[in-house]
This record gives sequence, structure tokens and C-alpha cells, in this order.
Amino acid sequence: MRVILGITGSVAAYKGALLARLFVKRGHRVTGVLTGAAEKFITPLQISSLTGDRCFEEADFFAPQTKPLHIELAESADLLVVAPASYDFIGKAACGIADGLLLSVFSAFRRPVIMAPAMHSSMWNSHFLRENVEKLRAAGVHFVGPVEGALSSGDTGMGRMADPEEILKFSEKLLEEAGKLKGKKILIAYGRTEEEIDPVRVITNRSSGKMGYYLAERAKAMGAHTILVEGEISYQPPVGDEKHKVRTHAQMREVLIKLAPQADVIIMSAAVSDFRPEIRSEEKIKRGKALQLTLVPTGDILAEIGKNKKKGQVVVGFALESQNLEEVAREKLDRKNLDIIVGNTLDAPGSDFIDGFILDRNGNLTEFKGRHKAEVASALFEKIAEFLGA
Repeated sequence: MRVILGITGSVAAYKGALLARLFVKRGHRVTGVLTGAAEKFITPLQISSLTGDRCFEEADFFAPQTKPLHIELAESADLLVVAPASYDFIGKAACGIADGLLLSVFSAFRRPVIMAPAMHSSMWNSHFLRENVEKLRAAGVHFVGPVEGALSSGDTGMGRMADPEEILKFSEKLLEEAGKLKGKKILIAYGRTEEEIDPVRVITNRSSGKMGYYLAERAKAMGAHTILVEGEISYQPPVGDEKHKVRTHAQMREVLIKLAPQADVIIMSAAVSDFRPEIRSEEKIKRGKALQLTLVPTGDILAEIGKNKKKGQVVVGFALESQNLEEVAREKLDRKNLDIIVGNTLDAPGSDFIDGFILDRNGNLTEFKGRHKAEVASALFEKIAEFLGA
């Protein structure tokens, strides 16, 4: 494969050189691109000596050229890897700033992108940095690391760049899977629904919708056509080929029942309200006496989809339970006619890390503990690809 290796200004820039060497050893062609800050730590000559190919620097961005260099580079490669990716580069990339060669290549790149962050733990834990990382994740950028370890400051903590071997392994796996779901339509429902009590009050839940982001990201990375049904969310929206916004159980049911027949895979990760008020007040209910609400159950959308599942379709559900998780998940898998179910324990709403398992209709169970939702989404799509014979 053809790789563009971007190196940004960081004391971990030497690891970018090690990664370049590993890519070449595996038979991949590598073109280096250094930011101006990276040139303070490493030289274009070092990278080109390791790759046998030209390494571009910031000055090349402003040299005379027939075709813009950043467009030429963006169209020439199968993969863009930025390692190390600095705090500054991640922030600018997330905000759409393209004031240098590597940022402009990133802005024009339309194939898989991997970033390997490297910075002090206090910077990695910055609110602004984490928001920017999540924006990039939602746009389809893959992150490897950082990991915990010794930092250049002498401290120990999260922020150390992932080992070059891990980045290489992830890169090769990503491209291997990139076309596995090409031509497949993946319908993903995520977020929470709301049921109105009166014009200003609702019954809802605390689901953030984060898993939906990682599912959409992974499906897109594997070449699928993504159809997203989005409830209320507390997160940066993911990018999809089609998107349908809903708010209530009734709206979600209507959209999903309409779209389900055209999908190859249906993933129901939405937290749909189990109950709704029997009567909705047309006026805002005033403060005063004790209020009694009569709640009635809503229909089971996933069970309806499972009942009408077409031959060859793969239907995936989620089970969130505080106790007897595996027992409940197995019962749901059978009763709703699902192919796969993801069971997870009740953690803090909006958490990126979950405990649980993936269970399929053949009885195969894969457990995970403290796994990032992006990793769980990746494992789930590997299972889906198996069911599709991809």
C-alpha cells in the first residue's frame, strides 16, 4: 500500500522515523510529510533515507507547482498516518484549519486516516483536546493510543505515543477490512427518545448516543453505505450517507419499519422509551398538588423488525442490564429473533469504556472488560462481516 506518513512537532518525532522503517520493511511505499515544528526534531533527509522516497517539508507547500501539492499527495495514497499527532495538529484538524502542507493534505484526503497522539497527560486530558478528538472520531478518523508510560517531562501518565509496531498492525488491519462491507447497506439507530408529558416536560433516559458514533464510524471505514436514524443525543453527530432525525418512540418506529427492508444489516443501539404517558397535557402543568402520571408501555420496535426479518439480513440488538445480564441477553436474542446481541453493564452515562460481551445466535460469546466503545464497535463489525460472509 501507499502511505503518507505525517510527522508533527513532538519529542516523539523519532518514533515516526521508526514507523517509516517498519512500513518499508513490510513492503509498503512511504512518503513523508513534516510540519514546520517537526523539522525542529527530525529532518526530511532522515525520513527519505529510511523510505527511499521523497520527504516533503513545509517550504514545499509554497514552491511553484502545476498541480497543488496537497491535492496531488492526497490523491496518491491509500492511507494517511499522522504519528506523532501533536495537541496543536489535532486542534487545527478538528477545526478545519489548513494553514500548512500536512493539514491541507489531511483536509483533502478521502481515504482512511490514522492519528497517533503524543503529548503530556495534562494536555491529553484537556477538555478542548478531548472535544477535538471526538469531533475527528465522528468524522471517521481512527486513533491509536496514546498509552500510559514515561513522558519526556519525567512524569508518568497517559499521553505517550503508541508503539510503532501497534500502529503498523492497526494500519494493515484497517486497510484489509476497508472494503469488506462495500455495497452493503447498514441501518443504525442510536440516541434516546423522548415522550412528552406536556409541552415542556418529557420522559426520557440518559443515553448519550456515543455507541452510535463509533458504529457509524466503523461501518463507513469498512466501505458500507450507512443509513442513520438519530434520536436525541449528547454528542457530536456522526457522518452518514443518509440521516433521519427522530424524537419519539412513534417516530423512530415509523422510520425504522420503513427503512428496514432495504438494509443488509440493522443495528438497534437506540435507547427507546419503554413507557409513555397515557395522556399528554396540551397545557404546561402548573406547580401545585401532587401529580400522578399513568404510563403505558410502548411497542418493541426491535422485536417487530426481527419478526419480519428477510432471509440473509443480519439484525443486531443491545441489552443494558444491572443484573442477570447474560441470562436476559440470551432471552432477548431468542425472543426477538436476533442474530447478534451486545450485552453491557450499567455504567456512568456517556462513558467511553464498557464491560460486557457480544453473543451470537450460534452461542458464541466474546467477553470484554474496560473496552473503549470504538473497540467494541470494531469487534461487532468483525462478527457482522462473518455473518454476511464478507
